[in-house]
Amino acid sequence: MSLRNSIRTPLGWIARALLLAISIPCATACYDSQFGTPQPEESQEPATELIAHIRKIFTGTPATIPDDITVKGLVTTSDRAGNFYRTLCIEQDGAALEILAGIDQLHNDFPIGCRVTVHLGGLTLAERLGVLQVGNRPDAGSGYEVDYLGSRAALDRVIARCSEKLEDPVPASLTIPELTAERCGTLVRITGLLHQPEISGNRQWSGYRCFVDQEGNRIYTYVRTYADFADEEIPEQTVSLTGILQYDASGNGRFLLKLRDEGDCVY
Repeated sequence: MSLRNSIRTPLGWIARALLLAISIPCATACYDSQFGTPQPEESQEPATELIAHIRKIFTGTPATIPDDITVKGLVTTSDRAGNFYRTLCIEQDGAALEILAGIDQLHNDFPIGCRVTVHLGGLTLAERLGVLQVGNRPDAGSGYEVDYLGSRAALDRVIARCSEKLEDPVPASLTIPELTAERCGTLVRITGLLHQPEISGNRQWSGYRCFVDQEGNRIYTYVRTYADFADEEIPEQTVSLTGILQYDASGNGRFLLKLRDEGDCVY
């Protein structure tokens, strides 16, 4: 079943009607530089679908999204520390979406904890590392399933802040056995973890790093080489980790936590 036909099923229309009844006002313009100053006007523009519903009907094949589809969500990531590069994740009721913005300094306009509306019409929907992504249709032969929006103007057509108020995202507190593919893209916290170097003496964050719980279950973190904290040392004691959940299906498969900054490791 195609994305368009799935969204237009009776279930989709029922969900849409409910959303129209309970929608939260959302500004039509992106956040400007006067942070903390209430927007003079806010529209009643509703979301037309839930992120969870879009994830449920996604077949795994890249698809073009119908013109009238919009979603709302809370921003859970920041590119300030460099581990998220030109993308931002939003979350709503345990389901997430990653917007491939393609521009820098996203944290200035869309800081962690702001609510946004995303206009998905005409964009391409795909999945990478278990995370649902939206962006432009890639050029033929590029090898990618979805591409960056690539400009400020393009981003402004897609995403708008709803208000000036910031809300602290609450990560789902889970154990490693409780992790599921449906949670990919959402903010997750796991406690009682100990770093287990796979190469003797390698205790820097850069790359993939293995952590184990008391039962020997494994989870990996991922930190880009260019992240501000890539060269910092991983604590030797038991830690709590928070990050965006991903799933690497290669080999025997493994769950990953992509940290936002060094503060996502607490001991």
